[in-house]
Amino acid sequence: MTADQDVTLDDPTARLSPIARRLVAAARTLLARGGFEALTVEGVAAEAGAYRDSVRYHFGSKAAFIAAVVDSLAHDQSVAAFAETLAQPAGEERVRALVAGDRSLVDDRDSFRDFFAMFPHVLLDEDLRAQVAGLYDWYRDLYVGAMGGADGAAAERLRDLASLMVAMTDGLAVQKLLDPDGVELGSLFGLWEEILRPQFPGAGG
Repeated sequence: MTADQDVTLDDPTARLSPIARRLVAAARTLLARGGFEALTVEGVAAEAGAYRDSVRYHFGSKAAFIAAVVDSLAHDQSVAAFAETLAQPAGEERVRALVAGDRSLVDDRDSFRDFFAMFPHVLLDEDLRAQVAGLYDWYRDLYVGAMGGADGAAAERLRDLASLMVAMTDGLAVQKLLDPDGVELGSLFGLWEEILRPQFPGAGG
């Protein structure tokens, strides 16, 4: 099985039914309109034009539903970036594509604003924290798969690099939201690419 297939099989969003996707979209609307407090199961169902118990029926719990909403904020961009990166030859081109994908995520300030509005609630709820931690695991798998995957110690190193890539993306998103005009993403991601390039075979120094 290829790295692409491995990640696709575990894609949390790909398994959602059309109604479940409609509920997630409704939650995004409510979140933008009224913040996290607006995300009641009844309110989401009403916004989606679905039955009152639809959230629990399709997701099992509110925590699983909120995790799906969190995933929706970056899912499509991340999966597209994964495919684009994996399509490049191993080495410098793949590193460049990976960094470009992260740059596009940070540029989506509306999605990150919604994510950070939800984040304090995620941290304070044990079930939510576990759900979103699992989501972060999947995104780290995306990074590892995009770089071609590996076994043994090499896989552990790729996993460590993936954790740093996630931290870099989230951290720059915070800085850009706080100071949109004072944070120059082009130079920062250029430097990040220089730092990453020697870490991957064939990418050069």
